[in-house]
Amino acid sequence: MAGGDGPEAMVMDNMCMVMFGYDMIHITAYEANGARDQYCDHIPVVGRTIFTFDITNPEFRDYPIEVRIIRDPLVPLAADADLEPLTIIHLPPKLYRTGTFNFEHTFTEKGHFIGFVTLTRPNGQKETQLYKFMVGQTWWSFVPQVLGAVLIALMVAAYWRHSHPKTKTADAADALKSS
Repeated sequence: MAGGDGPEAMVMDNMCMVMFGYDMIHITAYEANGARDQYCDHIPVVGRTIFTFDITNPEFRDYPIEVRIIRDPLVPLAADADLEPLTIIHLPPKLYRTGTFNFEHTFTEKGHFIGFVTLTRPNGQKETQLYKFMVGQTWWSFVPQVLGAVLIALMVAAYWRHSHPKTKTADAADALKSS
């Protein structure tokens, strides 16, 4: 299984994409309750979710595409790992001649997940790219906000300290009192 979570899987304007060379498949998630927000790497609520795949290269419409979503074991997976025990969604290889397809899934618990998109070329060669996403609020989703708040507090403290220096006369008076 080839693939990665580097330049092959990108996020732009809340839309994920997996790259097969210079060609991409856009992936967007929506809450099934009718909310209009689009999600990519973080679906904020547990529940019904609709995934939409847009195939940008017309050639890919003639190639079987397979989709598998697994619960992320949060440890590196071996290339030959059996994904079946971790699989929560599996769409077998199929041609999507219209260039778009979607499916719905109900997430029953929050967590980290990995989506695998496999494209089978006419010569039988399979290429798999992956994208990672999170469902529901987890502790890790708050780490960037906490780190940002700490950084801002440190910057304010440094500014305050340097903009309000102690006066030398107060230091001299304190030194005389202690002698």
